[in-house]
Amino acid sequence: MLGEEGAGFKLAMRTLDIFRTSVAAAALGLARRALDEALQRARSRRMFGRALGDFQLTQAKLGEMASAIDAAALLTYRAAWLRDERDQRTTREAAMAKMVATESAQVVIDAAVQMFGGQGVVSGETVERLYREIRALRIYEGATEVQKLIVGRELLRSGQEEP
Repeated sequence: MLGEEGAGFKLAMRTLDIFRTSVAAAALGLARRALDEALQRARSRRMFGRALGDFQLTQAKLGEMASAIDAAALLTYRAAWLRDERDQRTTREAAMAKMVATESAQVVIDAAVQMFGGQGVVSGETVERLYREIRALRIYEGATEVQKLIVGRELLRSGQEEP
């Protein structure tokens, strides 16, 4: 028997804090790879006599992608740090990290696919594979809607207005 009798569900739910942070970290890896691919594409793809990356719209999109990745990384690192260094319950932090990292990765990967145009959906392209793989991570350990409920419930339970 693991834990106390009758407390199995609580124990199982606490393990999700660990897994949610792990899923967030995996999503970060996919998003970072997508950004790397997008940067290579922006540097090498020529359009109208210029590199794709010379256009301001492309630069702005790359800036959004990098910022979304960094925001998700900070939430993920916080959840992992609280668990590892403070041995603290991280239900809210893990849910926030999982939610933001997986949703941000979806947006980043989608933007990378856009930069590749029609080639971005060709089977075997890295960005096409990333596009398929992020979908599962958005579902594992609870879909985004579940994470929102967890964060809200934890905020109400703790009485805190801010995380």
